[in-house]
Amino acid sequence: MKIQVNYKYRSFILTLGFLLVSFLLPGCYDSDSVGDNLYTFTGETIGSFLETDPERYGEFDKVVKKAGLGDLLKTYNKYTCFAPTNEAMYAWYDSLGVTSIDFVPDSIVRYVAYSHLIPDKVYEFFTEAGALASTNMNSRYLVVGFRAQGETVNVVINSSSRIIDVIGLSDDEDDEDKVNIENGIIHVIDKVLTPSTAAIPSLLGKDSRLTIFSAALELTALEDSLQEIRDREYIPVKDPLSIDGKTICRSPKERKYGYTIFAESDEVLKNKANITDLEGLKTYAASVYDEMYPQDAGITDFTDRRNSLNRFVSYHIIDKTVHYNNFFYKANMAKNITLYEFMETFCPNTIFKASNDNGEVVLNSDIARGVLGVKVLPAESGREQDTDNGVYHLLDDILVYDRKVRTMLLNTRIRVDAASLHPELMTNGIRYEKGDNPAGVTGASNYYKFASGFLKNVEFISPSTDLYYLQGQKSGGSWNNYQADEMMATGEFDFIMRLPPVPAGTYEVRFGYTANVKRGILQFYIDGQPKGIPLNMKIAASDPSIGWVSDQNTLDEGYENDKMMRNRGYMKGGTSYLSGDNTARDNNGALRRIVSTETWTEDAPHYLRFKSVSGDKGDQFMIDYFELVPKNVYESPSGAPEDRI
Repeated sequence: MKIQVNYKYRSFILTLGFLLVSFLLPGCYDSDSVGDNLYTFTGETIGSFLETDPERYGEFDKVVKKAGLGDLLKTYNKYTCFAPTNEAMYAWYDSLGVTSIDFVPDSIVRYVAYSHLIPDKVYEFFTEAGALASTNMNSRYLVVGFRAQGETVNVVINSSSRIIDVIGLSDDEDDEDKVNIENGIIHVIDKVLTPSTAAIPSLLGKDSRLTIFSAALELTALEDSLQEIRDREYIPVKDPLSIDGKTICRSPKERKYGYTIFAESDEVLKNKANITDLEGLKTYAASVYDEMYPQDAGITDFTDRRNSLNRFVSYHIIDKTVHYNNFFYKANMAKNITLYEFMETFCPNTIFKASNDNGEVVLNSDIARGVLGVKVLPAESGREQDTDNGVYHLLDDILVYDRKVRTMLLNTRIRVDAASLHPELMTNGIRYEKGDNPAGVTGASNYYKFASGFLKNVEFISPSTDLYYLQGQKSGGSWNNYQADEMMATGEFDFIMRLPPVPAGTYEVRFGYTANVKRGILQFYIDGQPKGIPLNMKIAASDPSIGWVSDQNTLDEGYENDKMMRNRGYMKGGTSYLSGDNTARDNNGALRRIVSTETWTEDAPHYLRFKSVSGDKGDQFMIDYFELVPKNVYESPSGAPEDRI
């Protein structure tokens, strides 16, 4: 069966199989930012083109100008514009009960105008469903979907606005009607984009599939914790200096809050556990969590975080906005490996594991013990599941934190990228700014510098601490980083990062980094206690004090060398991420430092402090990832060595 994606200026003939596979592939033409608005054009721009055809775009042109964007869209910067037709605009006026843009409040006009423009990015066409990597001018993600109509597959934005034309495609040389848009591209749509601005609980509460879960969310008062949209007191760093100490870089323009809710439909609750009402869910939650936390079994206040129903609902909530196609950061990762993330939930001292088993998003799978996990379902066509402060996803089974999950975590190496620790990076569109290919934003001027307090899981002890986010390079680049990106501190830094909670047990705490001569020397502290001797990050792994030897230069594929390095407190990088065309294990700069072995008697988060002891303000402290490794993994009862992934 042939499927045709419906564009006027570009037609793609796709097999249905390719369309399904495309959910996993990079999906759009990428034109990098070209800087500030330096000058105006004399040729056709988005702004001037809208003026040339008032019979088709006149109403949207009025919106643009009333919002104060008329001149901006005639400038040098790049934009992706979604332009509603006049017919679409008239339908929107009708929905508001007005007859023209003159009767729409300025604040609404501005929000709607901003909703239709993505700055600094040109998306020519789309082959992947899900949230676009770049946000619009309201700092909101637009979501691409596909809707079949016979043998034509229409591209829809935010579930309802169909793309009916494209103006300004770069390679339609044979089209005699081709229009060159010098500062971007225009996707013509048949319905005005009116993204929800309600808090995420309100949006979820309108979904008729989720009446039981929504009632539980309200009863536990957890919805009260999901109302915030942005931090009104946040002030960006003014003219922030980058890691080189001289280039002006970026500071986040705002500090938005975001939440992701995972919810079982009424149908799933009935089919999986014969739950047909809220009382049934209360009973089910008690059967799980009263066993896990027997000391709290008598708590009947549903708003108490120790109550069983409260634990059930709160285990379904995380404090960052994660769209379906953004769960896994694929940049610089080896092919054909399972990707995963560990995410802290609102349920006290709990996490879940998300993995891309069989190309899907699966929570808490444990293949070694025959646990398939719970699948996160992509949104159905026509369903709006995201709003200004979050998104919700439906599940195919019931998600709980039970003994099976605890066993899985106690037998799993918990590796967490440094950027993944900070929900603000995902919610504010910083980490996924370029999707899975961060090429084009690497460079001193494009890094982010964070004001004290922007990252809730970081505490600056020294005011001399400068902390940055570096997007990294795409696969095959020269950086040896897990998931491509890194965080970096400079100056006489002294700060604390909060690590995610883990079940009580014995763990190796490891720190992943890349060594080079620009790095610093630092002392580690865990939960306030100094650990080991200072780490000199300038020393390459091949130095005799570390003893790295390439596997190819050993007789046993490096196993004895691994033991020797462990005795000195080091490990090679993993095979799951890349150094150029090879894995990080093959690079003598990619290292893991075994910071300490800790026995923790309670389920709890832990705090890792980093203090510079080099005395050189120019040193760089590079932070790649952390590992919390249960004893069953690094010292398996079977005697088998830990995997090299």
